[in-house]
Amino acid sequence: MLMRKTWIYGAAALIVLGALTTACGSKEEVASSGAAGLKDPKAATTVAQGKTESSVKTVASGAKPAIDADYKVEGRNVTITYQTSNFQIADHMDQKAVQGEGHLHLYVDGKQKAMIGKTGPLTLTNLAAGKHEIRLELQQNDHKDINVEKILNIEVK
Repeated sequence: MLMRKTWIYGAAALIVLGALTTACGSKEEVASSGAAGLKDPKAATTVAQGKTESSVKTVASGAKPAIDADYKVEGRNVTITYQTSNFQIADHMDQKAVQGEGHLHLYVDGKQKAMIGKTGPLTLTNLAAGKHEIRLELQQNDHKDINVEKILNIEVK
């Protein structure tokens, strides 16, 4: 009975993830819609987004956007908190670029894992033991890179 429930939940998760898949860069990303997550077919790492909260310090006209982030490792899970300056995170992906607005692209070890269109902490689960590079990039709504990123070098034991 437990195995059947696990299979049903797994199948439901795949259906939901398939419905959320977008076309930004590669076919493996998932747009954030409250609980963004993506399974890399070669690893069991997933991305989940926590509750939405404001992480924008200021949005000043003409000022250069910036991002700052911190992380906490708990076992094989890493929770990332971030905040932007002069940049508003918005779920307007695949739309016209708006000055000072866009989303994040999340990379783990050079592979894009998710697009994030909401603020709040991110959790990477089931990371392999070892060193990892986590990169957050700010992108305009139309996915144009604005060359602002934050790199976190972490170690999972």
